[in-house]
Formats: sequence, C-alpha cells, structure tokens
Amino acid sequence: SGNQMAVIAKHFPGRGGSDRLPEAEVATVRKSLEQLRLIELAPFFSVTGNAENKSENVEGLLLSHIRYQGLQGNIRAFTKPISLDPSALNILMALPEFSGWRKSGGIMVSDDLGSQAVRYSFDPSGKNFDARQVVLNAFLAGNDLLYMDRILATNDLNTYTTIRNILDFFVQKYREDSAFADRVDVSVARILALKYRIYPTFDIDMVKPNPHDVSDIGKNERISFEVAAKSITLLSPDKRDLA
Repeated sequence: SGNQMAVIAKHFPGRGGSDRLPEAEVATVRKSLEQLRLIELAPFFSVTGNAENKSENVEGLLLSHIRYQGLQGNIRAFTKPISLDPSALNILMALPEFSGWRKSGGIMVSDDLGSQAVRYSFDPSGKNFDARQVVLNAFLAGNDLLYMDRILATNDLNTYTTIRNILDFFVQKYREDSAFADRVDVSVARILALKYRIYPTFDIDMVKPNPHDVSDIGKNERISFEVAAKSITLLSPDKRDLA
C-alpha cells in the first residue's frame, strides 16, 4: 500500500539533559515534570497528541534507558531506567498529549535490552545478567516491542542462545499465567492493528523474504541515503518562518 513504513520516534522522553552517556551506564535527567514538558517532551507532543494532522503522527515511541527525576522522584543507585519502570511510564502515558495517541494504537518500543546501561542497572559488577527477567520487566513496564540486539545472558555462548531461551521462557509463561497471556494479547493486537492500518490487504507473498536476496541487505548506499534524507523532520524553526 504505497511502500509505507511505521515511524518510531526516539529517544523518548528525551535524552538531551542527561548527565552522562546512556550507552555505558544509566544516565539521569534531573528536571521536574514541568521542565520536561517545556523542553524534552515538546518534540514528542508535536508528533502525537499535538500533531496538526494525523499524517504527522508517529506510530510508535522508543523508550530510552534513562532515569527521570521529575517522573521517578529521588534517584538512587538501584532506580531502574524509565524503560523498566511501569509507574513512571504510566505517568507519562496519562498526559493528555499521549493518552489519546496511546489509546488509538500508538506502540511503545524498548531500546536495546542488551546494552551496558541495562546490564549495570541490574548488576553494577557487570558479571551477572539474567536476560529473561530483564526482558520480562521491560515488557511488563509497557513495551510492546522488545529490541534485543546485543543481549547475552550469563553463561550463554552467544546472543542467539539467549534469545531462544527468552522466547521459550515467554511461551511457557504465556501458557501458565493467564494475566501475562492477556498482556501479550493486547500488545500483539496493537502491533497487528498497526500493520493492517499500513497494509489493509494482507498477502503473505508480499512479506516473505527471498532467501537468495539476504546477501544484498545493507549494500545499497544510494537507497539508504534517500531514505535518511526523506526521514529528516524539521522541528525548529517552523517551516512558515523559513522564508
């Protein structure tokens, strides 16, 4: 249906005011909620509840692995990032600029759950990492899509093994825990609804990849450049002021 794509805005709810690089450890933004509303959250408001028309809305928000004092209160060493904190995320999603967007099908996407920041938030020594519980916590916090790039559990040989174990763990929990199964069903329905909004007519042949084309993935720099150029969003100044 016109080669459409879902657009995911990141890094929600804003990382510009963080006190350290969030890739290495969990950073903190020490601003009140009102300060966040005026600065960090303003760009996200403009593509969710305050968008001038529906075509400017994003389909999802990618949650940062950052702690926010204005949402989580006093920050301590054991305070989890907002991506793993259901109470803080519920506060955000209750804001009028996000509540309607979320109810109409907006999806939440986790940042990489295998990052150093997440590892150290669960074990500052970096030695022990229970990937299954980390991913479970991220899902129960409110993430519909769980991004697992460099995730590697303690004693696992590789990322592939860890991801297989996580999937097996989720399948078992789905079968045994009805409340968990209901949460999964809600997220799956939300994701499927998004896909059908983009592609109303489902044809399996349109989504099945040709195995012979796998070797070409990532090699067409011209197309990658065009996608990047057309994805740029002007936030400031307003396009009406450019003249």
